Amino acid sequence: MSRFKAKKQIIPLLLVTLFLVSTACSFTLFEEPTATPQPPVTVVVTKVITQIVPPTETPIVTKVPVETLTPSPTVPPIAAGTYDPYSVQIYYPIEGCPASRLHIGDRATVTIGGGPNAIRFGSDVRYDSIIGHAQEGEGMLIVDGPWCYYNWIVWQVETDGGLQGFTPEGNGDEYWLIPEL
Repeated sequence: MSRFKAKKQIIPLLLVTLFLVSTACSFTLFEEPTATPQPPVTVVVTKVITQIVPPTETPIVTKVPVETLTPSPTVPPIAAGTYDPYSVQIYYPIEGCPASRLHIGDRATVTIGGGPNAIRFGSDVRYDSIIGHAQEGEGMLIVDGPWCYYNWIVWQVETDGGLQGFTPEGNGDEYWLIPEL
């Protein structure tokens, strides 16, 4: 091949290459970094409990044959108006959650003046569906628990009306369930 022909073939290649290089240089290959928005600062305020409450002893329950049971002495009735449910000893069943006065197997009543207690499908008091309400003064059996959600003590209950679900006892400042005698 002649030298002139080789130069003729190289010139178009050089022009195409020059065009591609100039086009590539006109585009920015990398975007300029932009300032990313910073999330807002969250301040968490926690309640510090300074009262030390000794743990309560849970009695050991053993099965006793019915034949060996003896009747317990009769407990004298309490005069009307003398039982104070807030005198029941408190304990802290879950670290970082408010105190409780209830235990599994206890009976509780919805306090008067605070409105009805929502009974929920699950123990999450913000997101689980409400399936009913326990009215003021209504009694219930504590079936399971407790759980701590959003600084509320929550119990699984069965109301006297037969509704089964989860409801809060209280938030440490207010108590919506109190122990029955």
